Parts: sequence; structure tokens; C-alpha cells
Amino acid sequence: MKKLTFALALLALAFTACKNDDPTFTEKLTAEWNSTEIKVDGVAAPASTTMFLHLQTGGNYEITTNITPFTHPTSGTWAADEANMKLALSGNVWTIHHLEGNTLRIGNTVDSVEVEIDFEK
Repeated sequence: MKKLTFALALLALAFTACKNDDPTFTEKLTAEWNSTEIKVDGVAAPASTTMFLHLQTGGNYEITTNITPFTHPTSGTWAADEANMKLALSGNVWTIHHLEGNTLRIGNTVDSVEVEIDFEK
């Protein structure tokens, strides 16, 4: 009986000691993202059109891109809103259409033009 009690106590301890290691929404976004496809008004941009988005721990970001003209700030602060699936980059709010594993898709209207960007970590 003592062995059974000890085994049950050990099992209960194992369950209570386990913590949820699932990353938060912000943690999922915090990464170096490289564009895999950019669409402007639904039309794929040339494969040579690229964007690198570094969402850093601490709420800062940096963008490197050859999109011209690109009037969006290339550095600043970022914040995520999981409830509304939004990503704010220096106050410019992008809609998060997809975030799963190593892939991210965001969209926005910039200068009256719809832009959608697919990224991979």
C-alpha cells in the first residue's frame, strides 16, 4: 500500500511540476521574418522584391526592404493585439491574416494600395 501511495504522490507531483511551455502570441511574433511573397493590390510583386522584419524582444522593430516607394517607418516600436489579430508598427496597424509555426501573413492599405506580405522565420 505504501508503494501505491508513493507512486500516486509522485505522479501528482509530476503533473503539478509541469508548466505550460506554449509561447504567448507576442513570443510567436518575436523573430526575424523574411518575406517569401509580397502582393500589391492582389498582384504578386517580382521575386526580387523583399522585406526583412525583425520584431525584437522589448518591443522594437527594424525593417529592411527594397520596396519602392516605401513610406512606412523602418524602425520603431511594435505591439501585438491577439484579440483583434493586429500588429502595430510605429502606430501603423497591420492585420495578421495568418500566424502558425514559422509562417506569418500580414496585410495593410498603404498609400491607397493594398499590401499583403508572407513571411517565414
